[in-house]
Amino acid sequence: MDGSRGPGGTVADGDRSLFLVEFSATRAADDAADLHHALRYAVRRLAAAGTAIRWCSGLLVPAEHRCLCLVEAGRRDDVVLARDTAALSGASVQQVRPLPDRPPSPRSSDRRGRS
Repeated sequence: MDGSRGPGGTVADGDRSLFLVEFSATRAADDAADLHHALRYAVRRLAAAGTAIRWCSGLLVPAEHRCLCLVEAGRRDDVVLARDTAALSGASVQQVRPLPDRPPSPRSSDRRGRS
């Protein structure tokens, strides 16, 4: 990944990666939702300024006051910048990849009960 960008700050398909930003709120799930909004806003601002970054999804685990946010970007540094812009410096940023979404094969059904 060389960080090159196409027109309008977009990244070529082969140069995009997914990143998981994970953080916990110290008080309540409502705080986690507010932090999620701050990160989403930071991603939107960076994208508008030409950074190759895109918001994908966010999940809240209310019982744990934890938030998991999926961001697509050309570089991990861009996601770290969004995290820091949202004042979430304690949040982890990990590169992730999707698992295939396909029905189990007959072979995998032989493994029932295994973890």
